[in-house]
Amino acid sequence: MIKFQHTTLILLFLMSLVNLQDTVAQGYNLDLVLHWKPSSSYNGKNNLGLSLVIKNNGPKDFLLSEWDLFFNSMYPVLDATTSDYAIKDLRGNLFKISFTKNLRKNDSIQIDYTTKYPISGVSTLPNGFYLLNKADKKTFVGLNNVTYDPIKLREEDNRAFLEKLYAKNSTFDKSAKPLLIFPTPKYLKRLDGKFYINRILNVYGIESDYIVFSRELNRLFVSQSISSKEEADILLIPNTSLSKEAYNLTISKKNITIEYATSTGLFYALQSLKSLHKGLENKRSLPCVEVRDVPRYGYRGFMLDIARNYRDKAVVLKYLDLMAENKLNVLHFHFIEDEAWRIEIPGLPELTEVGAVRSPLYHLGQSLQPAYGSGVDQAKRFLTRDDFIEILKYAQERHIQVVPEIETPGHSRAAIKAMESRYHKYMKAGNKQAAEEYLLHDFEDVSEYNTAQNFGDNVLNPALPSVYRFLDKVLAEFKNMYAEAGVPFEKVSLGGDEVPPGVWEKSPKIKALMQKEGLASVYDVWTYYISKINDLCINKGLKLAGWEEIGMVNKGSGMVANEEMPNKQNMQLDVWNNIIGGGQDDLVYRLANAGYPTVLISASNTYFDMMWDTTFEEPGLNWATYADLYHSYSLFPEDYFANIHTYYRGEKLDKSYINKLERITEKGRSNFLGIKGGVFAETLIGDANLDYLAFPRFYVLAERAWSPRRAYESEATYNKNKFDKDYISFAHRVGTVELPSIADSISFRLPRVGLKMENGILRGKAEYGDFPVYYTTDGTIPSLKSKRFDLKNGIAVASGQNIKVAVVDDKERIGPLSWIVIP
Repeated sequence: MIKFQHTTLILLFLMSLVNLQDTVAQGYNLDLVLHWKPSSSYNGKNNLGLSLVIKNNGPKDFLLSEWDLFFNSMYPVLDATTSDYAIKDLRGNLFKISFTKNLRKNDSIQIDYTTKYPISGVSTLPNGFYLLNKADKKTFVGLNNVTYDPIKLREEDNRAFLEKLYAKNSTFDKSAKPLLIFPTPKYLKRLDGKFYINRILNVYGIESDYIVFSRELNRLFVSQSISSKEEADILLIPNTSLSKEAYNLTISKKNITIEYATSTGLFYALQSLKSLHKGLENKRSLPCVEVRDVPRYGYRGFMLDIARNYRDKAVVLKYLDLMAENKLNVLHFHFIEDEAWRIEIPGLPELTEVGAVRSPLYHLGQSLQPAYGSGVDQAKRFLTRDDFIEILKYAQERHIQVVPEIETPGHSRAAIKAMESRYHKYMKAGNKQAAEEYLLHDFEDVSEYNTAQNFGDNVLNPALPSVYRFLDKVLAEFKNMYAEAGVPFEKVSLGGDEVPPGVWEKSPKIKALMQKEGLASVYDVWTYYISKINDLCINKGLKLAGWEEIGMVNKGSGMVANEEMPNKQNMQLDVWNNIIGGGQDDLVYRLANAGYPTVLISASNTYFDMMWDTTFEEPGLNWATYADLYHSYSLFPEDYFANIHTYYRGEKLDKSYINKLERITEKGRSNFLGIKGGVFAETLIGDANLDYLAFPRFYVLAERAWSPRRAYESEATYNKNKFDKDYISFAHRVGTVELPSIADSISFRLPRVGLKMENGILRGKAEYGDFPVYYTTDGTIPSLKSKRFDLKNGIAVASGQNIKVAVVDDKERIGPLSWIVIP
């Protein structure tokens, strides 16, 4: 039996696929072993056969027919029935297997099944296994003895992959000088000489500015405020001619001068000073430089999803620090989803009492169903009101705006189920008015639909006045939290994405609404709802953010830009869909050209939950792309067609395809607010997985959001040589300065090593950094005790050797594994 034996992160990830919680069914000390494997003919195309084998290693027979087996699968499992078992789709990503026979001791049963889509990697393996007793439907037990066979590349395909990676990595000259300051400033000139850092730095400037400035400066140096300009080591000089986020930084042999118009500009000047210092070997001096800097975009965002898999306050604060250090200024906070509601709302306790809990007992109506491997874990996980207020204050100190996202009308299952629970509670108490006050769905609605996440009950009903009471209540509580934090509440995202066909079509209340408002079809209900929530935001003094669909309309032949939307300038569209070959490749440009303020969150480049490469052991998903550091860096936000050569699956691009697509106009550029990256959390079973997927790609986001547009960022002037030169400097800075600086706090991804055989010599190249590479010849996993791989000259190998190669850092973290069997 093959078991995974791969990198540190992958081992941790595979452990997390299994339920490690204590059994709830006391006395059921089951000795059941589960083993998952692809069929022998599985090819990821026309044969998607998979198997789950259950073996009873216990001393007696197990009455399997008295239990149902539940599990999560990222991709839908097709219903199937045999004489021994039946597989049923319970919607979402929860599935059930019922059995007709018992399992004798030392015997096993094999369940053969098929998924709707090919298994792409470790993140799409089934997980969260538990048994529920059929009789009482309250007794359950988690199954924690699960093994998996990987879907391995054929040796010839693996060799071709590693040779292609080697060739790609070989084009990047590791001797390039890294960037002095990161992200790259708009203007930087190196001057002669050095500024030597005194034991105590004397700072001249406005006292209030010094106090704020010194909080971070004193993490590097000891400083004190003085009143004499002539004796100052650092001069803080207000300059009202500069824009809000701009600064000038001049380091001479005598002193450091910082010019700024606002505390934000001063803050970013300090980040640049810290960045410069971080990259130096000699920390007691600074090179003399002249810097004139202003961000490319006013909106530089990062979206963090803590709904699907929870991340606690400490993780949020850590990522706010990383955002600030890299000059990002908007946290798009995604804490509400179908699978969870993760924020306390006073007056609506059900949102967290029900919406923040997953349980095998979800059928009792007091929790949500297990999802993404949660299994028998029934912990209640959410941010308290005090937590959120602390996050707001923390972000404001770092010049970061927090934009909460309340997913509507789709992706609202957690809220719908929580308010349904509230409804039944008050109806039982005989209080019909309270029961219906915040109800989010119509009990008479028998519409049939299926979302991208396999739900059929996750969309709010816009015909219910209680929907708008609910939103008004939630927004009012957010306003109170912002006020208590002393932070302006200026913008909220109300979601708007992935409302599927079929929604509302069989709702009597929607039919009545359409008659009352003169709406011709349910497509018009969509624009009615968006206008209503936009007006709601306007009346509360809020900007409405949302996913791209809120600026679109379906007139019967698919979604297009809604040219007639009133008050569109109060809206911000977050546009993710630029998948090349996906049919909406130019959507962000079309929406900006149509007059909508837009932000690009490129699924093709800055969706950090996408897999790094095609190997099975890489976590993440692949529906949009595979994105290594170079691919992510290739994003040109306002002209991403300039350097596109393949469709999103890697096939060679027919240029005639993109020639017919729309480009951004000058009007569109005026509506293009900026960019962001993000991590959706379906696959983030553990904080280490978040770090691995986000870093170092996070630095691409920082560079593209802050640094000036390059001359080659257009179809007319694109120059690959100049682009590659910039990438080499970027990657060198990331690999030799940025990643080592966060090694104590972030479990970032180490680079994979490309391999190539040349005349009996195995050569290797890693994409970024100067990390040491180790190898073994007997198929074991490399470690710091293994032989060091000679990256300059390669290593001699012999026929029959099973070579495994990986980066291993000084913390003994093992990077992605490269393997080759020598013929």
